[in-house]
Amino acid sequence: MNGCTRQAHRLTLQLGERRMTLVDLPGIGETPQHDQEYRTLYRQLLPELDLIIWILRADERAYAADITMHQFLLNEGADPSRFLFVLSHADRVFPAEEWNATEKCPSRQQALSLATVTARVATLFPSSFPVLSVAAPVGWNLPAFVSLMIHALPPQATSAVYSHIRGENRSEQARKHAQQTFGETIGKSFDDAVARFSFPAWMLQLLRKTRDRIIHLLITLWERLF
Repeated sequence: MNGCTRQAHRLTLQLGERRMTLVDLPGIGETPQHDQEYRTLYRQLLPELDLIIWILRADERAYAADITMHQFLLNEGADPSRFLFVLSHADRVFPAEEWNATEKCPSRQQALSLATVTARVATLFPSSFPVLSVAAPVGWNLPAFVSLMIHALPPQATSAVYSHIRGENRSEQARKHAQQTFGETIGKSFDDAVARFSFPAWMLQLLRKTRDRIIHLLITLWERLF
């Protein structure tokens, strides 16, 4: 969420026939008037969003406006499992001067500070997923963020999103999860299609065997597809 944004900005990434749309929403806490306007915007967009990545600054403590807006969205019917909370500017957390510029990682004292902030945010914003800290400009913890994002996405979106991730930010864990959820999604689609008809027992048994073979084949071809 960018404080300079006044409306939703969309960026659509396309790779072949696959698309991923990122929606940058206006940040909150500037003025009560703006926050009231943004409530209407957020409410309208809720049904379109597979995942809401909520960015909070690790070097700030004032989260009152975020807490209020988060509760508003939950009251509007937002699925709690669709929220992923991320702490940005990890390199600026106290003591900022101890950031290891050579290794591009926090010092021991900064790591302790980040652990404290993370625990506080996890208490203020209950989520199905852990709170993660990143320092985007230097790339610190981005692969972990990508892996967490892949796990947080609904099954039908994981493979398409994974295909747009830059190679250096991918992990084996994220790849395996995307591949697994792809197979599960195919299996569910197959089961839903079969459930619409009344087949005799022998036909159902044959379809189950065919189902498993199709899923195995598509998982084998997953890397070519994505």
